[in-house]
Amino acid sequence: MKRWILNSFCLLVAILAGVLSFLLKYRVIEKEDELDRIHHQILADKREIHMLQAEWIHLNDPERLRALIASQTGFQSIGSQQIIRVEDIPYRPAPVPAVKPNFYSSKGTSHAT
Repeated sequence: MKRWILNSFCLLVAILAGVLSFLLKYRVIEKEDELDRIHHQILADKREIHMLQAEWIHLNDPERLRALIASQTGFQSIGSQQIIRVEDIPYRPAPVPAVKPNFYSSKGTSHAT
């Protein structure tokens, strides 16, 4: 009787260990697949970042920007003959402020103060 209980218990433990090993194996396979998907996504993101950086460098190229500004606005670069000293700028006196009419004068209206 004792031997039968011991054998049953060992068989139950072996079956339980087999089932748990089976479940663990497939769980590990799922995690490995997920890890592979993440690695592929990381590589794709790195490629996209590299492409976007190259595009950013192209879009911010100073020569390209100068050409765009010249074609779109007609502006040109500042020449050395356009630069002068501050002292060379002619003095212009400040404008005289206009006289505002006084609407609150004592003539014609009476206001309580």
